[in-house]
Amino acid sequence: MHPVIEAFGLSIQSYSLFAAIAALVCAAMAYRPLLRAGFSRRGAAALLLCACAAFLIGARLWNVAVNPGDFGPQRPWYVLRMTGFSLYGGLAGAFAAIALCSRAFRVKLLPVLDAMTIPGAAAFCIARVGCFLNGCCGGIKTHVPWGVVFPSELDGVKLTFLTLQSAPVHPTQIYEIYGALAFLLFVLLICRKIEAKPGTRFLLYAAFFSAMRLLVLPLRSLPYPGVVTKVLYPGLYLAIIAVGIAGAFALNGKGR
Repeated sequence: MHPVIEAFGLSIQSYSLFAAIAALVCAAMAYRPLLRAGFSRRGAAALLLCACAAFLIGARLWNVAVNPGDFGPQRPWYVLRMTGFSLYGGLAGAFAAIALCSRAFRVKLLPVLDAMTIPGAAAFCIARVGCFLNGCCGGIKTHVPWGVVFPSELDGVKLTFLTLQSAPVHPTQIYEIYGALAFLLFVLLICRKIEAKPGTRFLLYAAFFSAMRLLVLPLRSLPYPGVVTKVLYPGLYLAIIAVGIAGAFALNGKGR
């Protein structure tokens, strides 16, 4: 739609811009909740920096594993470029960094995970706006009235994103934004109603977020091998759903 944004005489890639905004918003929203969870100011800053770096590393390594054809001598995996990332690899990397920092600073992990849930959801939605403007992470062809036609050329330049087509496609980026926000509100309402114990918000949102991704998966246009889209990702989502719901029940079943 708008892969490049012109502002103040500068040409900025939409995806890069919104990814940076997402990271900054996440850090700003998470800082005070992390202090309330038990971190010092220095510790909270260290956690946020480590989580951001670990997210990028994990997202790249996961993408190398599921989409090796996107890399090669001309596009080495270790070069920092704002393409070639996979969300769940990034989430796994960020989770590992959060867990390690929590242990290093002697802070309980479950309240920290709760503190990162809302900022993480906000960051995801902002980043998906960048995906929509960029034309990446789009859907398969469709005849629904709200299908979106992404341009194949911009100012005479051929665009090469794999999901850009000349026919209407599902705006899966928008589906995921609405789904992420709707499930976040649902989880917050549940947690408030049951006076949930620490960790419940994170576990339930991980489950419902993965359910949303599972529902949208068949509508996405992905360049991955069939085993990834038909076996690996559905299995991963279902596993997270099961662990998240079971963990939330286990936490809130104790002492009740």
